[in-house]
Amino acid sequence: VCWDRRNSKLIESTPKMLFVQLPVVHIFAVNTTGPKDPKLYVCPVYKKPSRTDLNYITVIYLRTVVPPDHWILRGVALLCDIK
Repeated sequence: VCWDRRNSKLIESTPKMLFVQLPVVHIFAVNTTGPKDPKLYVCPVYKKPSRTDLNYITVIYLRTVVPPDHWILRGVALLCDIK
């Protein structure tokens, strides 16, 4: 997966590219009870490539043009460190 900087959305990556840098993400809390956007992928964030509960940090909502299930089936996640 790649990040489209111009449109701020997830897109398909070029073949054989496993890791792509995401721009700096500023996280802040929002109290909302409104309906969720169906074009948001709930992306898990991990400290390391080992995707265990010990490395799990949080989720980030990322915009996408395809249904979020597309990225779930591909196992897309954000990693803070790839080593």
